Amino acid sequence: MSDHAPGDLSFQAVVAEYFLGLRGGGLMLSPLDQEQVAEWERRGLPVAVVCRGLSRGLEDFLRRRPPGAGPTGPRSLRALRFGVEDEWSEFQARAIGDAPPPPPSEAAFAAARLAAARQRLSEAGAEAPPAWRDGYRAALEALGAPHRGSALQQVEAAIATADARLLAAWLASLDRPRRGSLGPRLSLRTGPRPRGASLGAHRQALRFHLLDASREAGLTCLRGTV
Repeated sequence: MSDHAPGDLSFQAVVAEYFLGLRGGGLMLSPLDQEQVAEWERRGLPVAVVCRGLSRGLEDFLRRRPPGAGPTGPRSLRALRFGVEDEWSEFQARAIGDAPPPPPSEAAFAAARLAAARQRLSEAGAEAPPAWRDGYRAALEALGAPHRGSALQQVEAAIATADARLLAAWLASLDRPRRGSLGPRLSLRTGPRPRGASLGAHRQALRFHLLDASREAGLTCLRGTV
């Protein structure tokens, strides 16, 4: 199931904004790229998984470049599609584990996802640096807060809130120079807002790049992993 509820920014807009930032420019996706994104949305890939897969695909693309090749990135989003598929396969394996039958209901799936999120936070918090431990405790508390909507929507909202608590703790742990350099780094990763793209989609892309940066620093975030 996609993690975009009705009324949220469109799946296409967020993925396009994220990819154009990774590529370092461009105004819009090609028709073939738009169809690829639409296929991922129809199949129910969470937008966080797609964004992480695109980042993973770009790393593979850059590693495969012949020696002496210039810094030019991929021209199309479809060139990174195998990174997305690999990320999706790993996400499904983590979500399903070794149990062959799927959860019998939406409520059961939501409960299993919530339990996996709690376990992941508990394990990461036990090994986290002291400056991050309050953030992990706050994230665990956030998983128990009530939210509106269906069972899956409530879990998605709880996970988003938990990630926000983790990010806040991580940002607070940074010294002033590192925190001050983070904004320009994120802007560089995201690139300028393409003509016609909404401000909301641009901000959402920035948030995913922020999640990427926190994971690179060793923080265990939940979206796209449980």
